[in-house]
This record gives sequence, structure tokens and C-alpha cells, in this order.
Amino acid sequence: MRGLIVGLAIYMTVGLGAEVRSIGGFLDGKKLLEFCVEENNKCSGYLMGFVDTMALTDIMLNAFGKILGPDAKRPVTLVCFPASLSFESEKLRSVWIKWAEKHPEHLHRMASGLALIAFEAEWPCEE
Repeated sequence: MRGLIVGLAIYMTVGLGAEVRSIGGFLDGKKLLEFCVEENNKCSGYLMGFVDTMALTDIMLNAFGKILGPDAKRPVTLVCFPASLSFESEKLRSVWIKWAEKHPEHLHRMASGLALIAFEAEWPCEE
């Protein structure tokens, strides 16, 4: 199941891409890499905001599971950030740069989807 979800995330990011937008303000991978290489605060802010959003989503999914009951199926968590990562934006930055430099062919895509793929590769959850 986890593989299906990761595959879908990759397809939605890489296959469909950032061309399908309802709002014209999304950051692409190339620009995020540029911010991160420059050690721009926009890089840290973006990546920390991304992680916060993932954490909030996880909390909300857990809350909905409690409301729906013990038999409710909860989506799989894709990234298991270590507890020690709290506010270590430099680690997020280095993981992103490493992934982005290995996959330059995808950097024209939406940065949020690419960050999900990069972080899932670095901190996968055990099945």
C-alpha cells in the first residue's frame, strides 16, 4: 500500500507536473534549489513550513481516525522525520540539495511534491 501511495505521489509530481495549477504562486524545484544553494532564508522557511504542514496533516488524520472509530482506515504516513530534527533547517536543506542535485531532470516540477519525494527517500517509514 505504501508503495502505491509513493508511486502516486511521484506520478502526480513528475508525471502531471507543475503545469496544472489553479494558483500561479507555486515554487518549482529549480528555484528552491537556487534559494538553498544561496543559503537564502526562503529555503529554510519553505522547507520548515513544508514539514510543519506534514505534521499538521498527520495530527488531523489521527484526529479523524479517532472520530471515525477504530476500524477506520488511515492513510499511510510517507515520511517519518526523526524527533531530533526539530528546527534543524540545515539538515532539511542538505537533504533537499543532495536529492535535487541527483535529479536535475525533475526540477521544473512543483517543489512541494519534489520535497516529499526527497524527504521520503531520506526518512522512510517502516511498514
